[in-house]
Amino acid sequence: MEPVEVIRVQAMDASRRDYFRQAKLLERVLAGLLVAGLVGMWLLAHARWWWLELLCVLTLLGVTAGIFVVSSWLFTRHHPVISVFADRLWFRGLREQVVMLRNVRGVHMAERSVAGLTRRWLELTLGNPRDPDDDDTEGVRIGLDAVECDPIELMQLIGQRAELVRDQATPR
Repeated sequence: MEPVEVIRVQAMDASRRDYFRQAKLLERVLAGLLVAGLVGMWLLAHARWWWLELLCVLTLLGVTAGIFVVSSWLFTRHHPVISVFADRLWFRGLREQVVMLRNVRGVHMAERSVAGLTRRWLELTLGNPRDPDDDDTEGVRIGLDAVECDPIELMQLIGQRAELVRDQATPR
């Protein structure tokens, strides 16, 4: 009988957490954009002044961009927006970003209110994990627009996993 070679494969554990988009909120935003577009078209058809026509055209361009973004979020709502693995964070916004948690030095939540709409995001401070005194840091923003998650819980989860990965990586 031939000896059997045992190959160990490091599999993903069950520590992956996925966060998805809020479908009902996206549907309401899309309906609001469609109504705004219809009102803009009606106003454009009945405008008598050139500045009102220009304002309607600019409004329609903004509504069109909004419909594009919101409909893409709506069609991909079954795919996770944020995935927190044991060693990395994967964010799928307008572009995909993968952040290795060993490089995360700090995480905090920020929010800004513009015209009555509140936008929230997480700000990750990244740096060299081998040299904590290095001042060469960069920041990554993870938008939480229409994402089903508790931002405080997500912030704590990222911080805990970043500490765990850094502790495992330090030589003993």
